[in-house]
Amino acid sequence: MGSSMPLEITWTRTAIKIPSPVRKTLEARLGRLHRYFPEIRPKMKIGITRAYEGSVFQAEDGFVKLMLEVRRTRDGRWKLPTYWTMAHELMHLAQFNTKGLPGGERACDVYAMTRLPPRLIDESPSYLTVPKGLRGNWEAEHARIAHEVAVQAIQQRSEGLRRYANWWETEFERRVLQSNGKGRSKRMQK
Repeated sequence: MGSSMPLEITWTRTAIKIPSPVRKTLEARLGRLHRYFPEIRPKMKIGITRAYEGSVFQAEDGFVKLMLEVRRTRDGRWKLPTYWTMAHELMHLAQFNTKGLPGGERACDVYAMTRLPPRLIDESPSYLTVPKGLRGNWEAEHARIAHEVAVQAIQQRSEGLRRYANWWETEFERRVLQSNGKGRSKRMQK
């Protein structure tokens, strides 16, 4: 899977005020993700928001505006969106541009996880339920399981299962608990 055209990014007036190295990092992350979403247009405008982690808009003429939370923290560092947040928003564009992909937030989570390699699923899904304690303690093993279960959930959907997002939640929890041996990870017990 991959897009042959490189991503062309322009910046809103607010976003252009962010230091150049921060914009370059954000642009590199989006470029890395773009290949997993070949349906999306190669041009987009990036804006900054503090109201939510991310949001995307696509006009009928194809104009795309991606709003992301980028801000300076109290210690002076810059907080950038996770790969997961950006991928979730790019998946919404794929939903918009592709027949056969179901809409909605939960479907967006499942389908985005199928496309990304686990190393880019750097936080828990946004709208699917995960076991208590996992949201703030997401690990590489959770990402691997999440990806595998998402691939299987989409397969289940293609075979007629309508509640594939619910299936993902149940199966993900079962496998996470199983992978932890006793049923709970050390971090989940805290």
